Amino acid sequence: MARPQDVTLEDHRAYGADVQLQVALDNMPGALVYTDEDLNIVICNDRFKEMYRVPEELLQAGRPYSDFLRYLAEHGYYGEGDVDALVARRVDSLRNPSGRSFEDHAPDGRWYRIVRRRAAGGGTVTVMTDITDQKQAEQDLAKKEAQLRVALGNMPGALVYTDKDLNVVFCNDRFKEMYDAPPDLLQPGRPYPDFLRYLAVNGYYGTGDVDVLVAERVESLRNPSGRSFEDHTPDGRWLRIRRRRAAAGGAVTVMTDITEQKRAERELVEAKQRTEEANKLVIEKNRVLEGLYAEIQDKNRQVEEQAAQLAEWNTTLESRVAEQVSQIGRYSRLTRFLSPKISDLIMSGETDDPLKTRRAEITVVYVDLRGFTGFTETAEPEEVMSVLRQYHAELGRLVVEYDGTIEHIAGDGMMVLFNAPMPVENHELQAIRMALAMRESLTALSLSWRKRGHELGFGAGIAGGYVTIGTIGFEQRLDYGAIGPACNMAARLCGEAKDKQILIAPRVLSKVEAHIEVEPAGDLVLKGFQRPVPAHNILGISRAGLEQSTSTSTNSASVTSTVEQSP
Repeated sequence: MARPQDVTLEDHRAYGADVQLQVALDNMPGALVYTDEDLNIVICNDRFKEMYRVPEELLQAGRPYSDFLRYLAEHGYYGEGDVDALVARRVDSLRNPSGRSFEDHAPDGRWYRIVRRRAAGGGTVTVMTDITDQKQAEQDLAKKEAQLRVALGNMPGALVYTDKDLNVVFCNDRFKEMYDAPPDLLQPGRPYPDFLRYLAVNGYYGTGDVDVLVAERVESLRNPSGRSFEDHTPDGRWLRIRRRRAAAGGAVTVMTDITEQKRAERELVEAKQRTEEANKLVIEKNRVLEGLYAEIQDKNRQVEEQAAQLAEWNTTLESRVAEQVSQIGRYSRLTRFLSPKISDLIMSGETDDPLKTRRAEITVVYVDLRGFTGFTETAEPEEVMSVLRQYHAELGRLVVEYDGTIEHIAGDGMMVLFNAPMPVENHELQAIRMALAMRESLTALSLSWRKRGHELGFGAGIAGGYVTIGTIGFEQRLDYGAIGPACNMAARLCGEAKDKQILIAPRVLSKVEAHIEVEPAGDLVLKGFQRPVPAHNILGISRAGLEQSTSTSTNSASVTSTVEQSP
């Protein structure tokens, strides 16, 4: 944007505001375009131009946005169909934005989530987000679930998995075939006792009080013994049933049809009876008895082979199901605390379980917003949530980028751990790089908040030392946490930091002093600490720190090259 030569003070200020707005828009992670009430382009950021490879003149200010939509329709962005109709639907969503998101599948295979909202000053703001990775992850998960269902659906035995509340989680097709019951009784989430009661009422458990019969089966479901028992169905079939407790909670019940085995056993008994009767009748019928004996031996062998095969199937099935359920439970716990990269490393078996309690030396970063309390007292709740979503999204992105672990989030406050649960090389310097990146990002973000009338700043505290780390809570709710003076000191330093200050504790400073530039912040009296703490404000990364960043970390290069002094 060229700066005019002869301008008034008001023009100069307007020009500066336009530049700041363009910088903020070009540095936001998503694509954005703003169109006026006549559907002409007012402004779009660089991310928008990168996301859609179209002729530059289609995105010039003042150009009808419908020309851009037509180009996309003609080049397959909206699928097959009449181009005019496809464009008309998009123009209508631009004139009457609903605020609800929809998705586009680009010709090159990428997926975009699009949201349009009416701007307060008129016109429409359209935001596009690339969700290709999310779509791929959803497809991979669906594929794995389909593979598991195919495996369970093709196993010879029947299987049902119930949770700790006795509700149906899953049952395979063999189970539904084995029991002629209404399909709605076996839907996921349906109480399994309803199915047991249906069987009791329809004679599956013999004669007797229905409530008593159901109670006996419910008790075996709550406290599975692992021992098998048998049921004789009204249609004459015999079923062997075994229940085991799942590692992730609930119970896995496996049913095997042993009708043929029972029939063989009955025939064996009958053959023995015929042999005894033959022996009593005539000795002369020895030849007949020998034939019967051979028949008995053959049936014995068949029974033993069937029993061995059934035992092998049950053992393999129970082992596979228990392993799958345990792995799903472990992965669910891990992804609550760790980034996908670390979770995948642990699930691959290449490292020990990081959730167990242990003692470790870590670096703690605590950040929050200056002026947030006053902001929440005057702003509408929806506006507060909008600011927090932007704030958390930007901080969360940087935490993942610099291999940190979020210990907790409370409103505008966030505590981030480095070197736990996984080792991080030069974790003190890595934590500082992240804090500097946050300060830079939040400085740009605060400009957009200021345009909305919100005066919000950024402050951080960094401390380090030995702490105890591990899971905190109870079985239904576990969090990953750290306990130790370093956590308290980081929070207290953050509370003392002014806008754009990053206060660092002496212990951490002594380890990275040669790599950063600081200024004294005075001896601070911190709550919970008996002696004043000599704190320093981090100005930026020194030349030595920049050289180390180049050789040991590619993630921090963009931050250290631009953040050399605090604003």
